[in-house]
Amino acid sequence: MSFHSVLTSLLAAASLSFGGAAAAAYPDKPVTLVVGFSPGSSIDMVARAVAQKLGDKLHQTVIVDNKAGAGGNVAAGQVARATPDGYQLLVVANSIAMAPAVYPDLKFDTQRDLRAIAYVGVGPVILKVHKDRGFHTLADLVQYAKANPGKLNYGSSGVGGTPHMATVLFGKVAGIQMTHIPYKGGADALSALLGGQVDVLINPLLGDTASDRITALAITGASRSAQAPGVPTFAEAGYPAYDIGVYYGIMGPAGLPDPVVRQLNAAVNEVLADPAIVDSLTTRSGIVLKPGSAEQFQRFIDDDVARWKDVVKNDKSIKN
Repeated sequence: MSFHSVLTSLLAAASLSFGGAAAAAYPDKPVTLVVGFSPGSSIDMVARAVAQKLGDKLHQTVIVDNKAGAGGNVAAGQVARATPDGYQLLVVANSIAMAPAVYPDLKFDTQRDLRAIAYVGVGPVILKVHKDRGFHTLADLVQYAKANPGKLNYGSSGVGGTPHMATVLFGKVAGIQMTHIPYKGGADALSALLGGQVDVLINPLLGDTASDRITALAITGASRSAQAPGVPTFAEAGYPAYDIGVYYGIMGPAGLPDPVVRQLNAAVNEVLADPAIVDSLTTRSGIVLKPGSAEQFQRFIDDDVARWKDVVKNDKSIKN
């Protein structure tokens, strides 16, 4: 074999070896989890809990970056346009599936421009009222709202977010009309409820602040929550058709390579088996963890997009 042939073979082998090492090196720099809501929100709390453990599994720093705005759409649009290399990911909640129905002029398409990576879990939402309103049961609230359409107001983390759409859905189920007051985030909406600026708030149980100024009237789920055992379920309160939970997951740009998706999915599933995460998210916060494949989470997102398009259809009050 000539010297040239030997040199060519060595270079080819080195190239293959280098390519394999490069592919196996992901991640070789910090990974960012982008959150479309403010610090202190339920999705932010989940993101930070997962980020710390995910960093351990990936042997790399995982950063949480809050990009609040437009019901999570600022963050979603940023990640949809990001380089699909696995270094910029999106922590999602229900709003990622609600957005296509609520915002007709979105700059991104949830199903076309984003790719599911991993389902984290789902928890209940809880309906609370300010104590000064004098409602002791869900029936009290519904009776008043039917007699006084639009007089009660409710807060939310913003147009198209989970609290907004969860309340819209309850209004449809209960046959009542309330006035929507959007805030910049869930923490602001809760502060407004505590201060008496809003009458009603439906928000995730996670991050809920107990106070003698509010009364919890109902919670979603098949049974009462261990974190709020004194609060009846919506089914117990007479509304079994009201079925919504707040879910959390991770997505990335649509062009993410399959190996990166598989690696991230496996790492997240390992995180969900960590006793510290089980204690933090399940035992303390009532979130049912949902380890599974990226394909399963994608099907879930696709189904939820269709669900909210059906809910919003012909309802002008929901349009931004």
